[in-house]
Amino acid sequence: MSIFSENLSKLGVASTELEGPKLPRLHISNDQIARGTQLLSFLKDTSLVHDFVNRSFDIGDGVVNVCIEPVMKQWLLKLWANHGDTLKKRNPEKLRRLSELLWHNTLTSINVKEDMDYKAWAMQATGMNIRWEVIGIIAALIGQCATTLSRSDLLLTQHNVSKPVLARRMSEISSTCLEFCRDCEALDDLFVWLLSENMALTESVKGGGSYALYRESGEFVNAIVAMGLHIDVKQGKPRIPFFLEQIRTRTVAAAYSIDISISSYLGRPPRLSYRYCNLTPPMDIPDTQLVASEDEIARIVSALDENGFGTRDKVSRATFMKAWVGFAPRREEVLDLSLGRYSREEIFRRAEEIQNKSNEYWANLPLFIRSMANDSSDYNDNGPANKRPIETLLKITLRQGFRANELLLQRVLIRKTGASWDKLVEAASSIFEDILRVTKRHDLASILQSNISALLAVSGLRSASVIAVELLKQEQLPNYPKNPLLPRSRTIQDLSVFAARLGDVDPSDGQFTVCDQGRKVITRILDKILSPPSLSERSLVPHMQHEQQAEAQATEGLELNVFQSETAPHPEWPPPDPLDFQIGEANWGIEVPFLGNDSDFVQWLESVDWERPIS
Repeated sequence: MSIFSENLSKLGVASTELEGPKLPRLHISNDQIARGTQLLSFLKDTSLVHDFVNRSFDIGDGVVNVCIEPVMKQWLLKLWANHGDTLKKRNPEKLRRLSELLWHNTLTSINVKEDMDYKAWAMQATGMNIRWEVIGIIAALIGQCATTLSRSDLLLTQHNVSKPVLARRMSEISSTCLEFCRDCEALDDLFVWLLSENMALTESVKGGGSYALYRESGEFVNAIVAMGLHIDVKQGKPRIPFFLEQIRTRTVAAAYSIDISISSYLGRPPRLSYRYCNLTPPMDIPDTQLVASEDEIARIVSALDENGFGTRDKVSRATFMKAWVGFAPRREEVLDLSLGRYSREEIFRRAEEIQNKSNEYWANLPLFIRSMANDSSDYNDNGPANKRPIETLLKITLRQGFRANELLLQRVLIRKTGASWDKLVEAASSIFEDILRVTKRHDLASILQSNISALLAVSGLRSASVIAVELLKQEQLPNYPKNPLLPRSRTIQDLSVFAARLGDVDPSDGQFTVCDQGRKVITRILDKILSPPSLSERSLVPHMQHEQQAEAQATEGLELNVFQSETAPHPEWPPPDPLDFQIGEANWGIEVPFLGNDSDFVQWLESVDWERPIS
């Protein structure tokens, strides 16, 4: 068909026959309408909906949301105006007609005209045009808000709702709305918005390593690719509304960044590569300004710096996404280096290129993004008066994005080339220090619980595991070094504090299992370090040291097989690499694949026999 469309017009032949026939409308069954009627029950409490949706935007500036607040306000305004009475009084027949209307509207597509403002665009999905995508997005925002709150938050007590119950209920509703949209074969901006919002809620409820999140993130990528947004957010049109162009640009950047982050966490090939998409960084423009008049937008754009960043020294979600999309391609290259088959020389060359590009990118970011290293006020326990908690969280997360690439790269170099641990420990210590500091911020922990839990489970646990293993290595050296990589007393105290932070994660949080198991690992390592060695261990250590020295002499000069242990995951852990530090059963009691993928570490956590005593 593409050959015809590209060439027939040049040859003077009309191509109208290439247009496919219009397919008949899908039939919506009575069962589907009945399911929709039951689902609408959560909207009867308008004050709960308003309070949680507003709190979601107030707390996080909509950081994880693709939906912007001005559009949501327009949706809710017209929803209550046209259907508020029906939703409150719960008349069965009227609710059924509303469900039927929702199904009918969702079967149609959203139109995009270049002269549309955000209100005209939003009106296509609310009022008498209400759609299931909008209902699902409302539920997802309520659920996301619930996951960020402490169980004693006044918003929960005011509405007499339970945090975990509300979050899971909203997740079920949002997922059901997705099913309805799939039944309608929806594929437009609103469907992508719902996929994104539902995915963010799934991560908070079920965790970053869950198959549910992996599946949903894949559908998110698939929808964007199917719409062609990864190539052209304007979809071939010369012009579309500015707010929609920027939201699409953010969405593509988010889909790519999320996919690469999840792939590197799970040790899986990416589903979207920067090599095959037009990865354009969004402009650093806050949501409220996206919907401004054309003249105002022109003024805002002209005030940006040469790289498209704002000059107001404020970190919004637009700032975050614009900066983060520069880290993601380097993460993809590290992932490729880890999963691919390269020679030792090629690994060193590529690693150096990745490191140089990463350092250059970080150095060229505006100072207000990088300034946290010298801004102690950001770590004040009470929080600085001129900074919103979310801004501090975004800056810390950006720092971790830069440093995580370095840590992951060093893990690849150690595993595949036998590089020194020094740079790995240095990167881990830098990350770990930031994580400890941010957990002291009570203003962050009280209103952004799910975000803090995610930091603990990924950046925190990843860096803490490296530090704990290095500390244990130091403890088992025959002669304790005069200048160890890690100061003993301080490191033990920091790991103890971190373990306590892991223990504070709410059991309803999707990251709870990983955090709880990580706490047990760190506590067990600290117990081992602080407990006096048994008589059998004392007699065994010299013998093991002698064997290790003999083994090192025997393997000296042998060519390294850089592909060792790079096969597909296996139920049994692969034999340790000769270059890894050997820790025997007798002198630790736990074997940890600390140089594998994050998913290896998580699987290992689940397999450890926590009841077995340390020998």
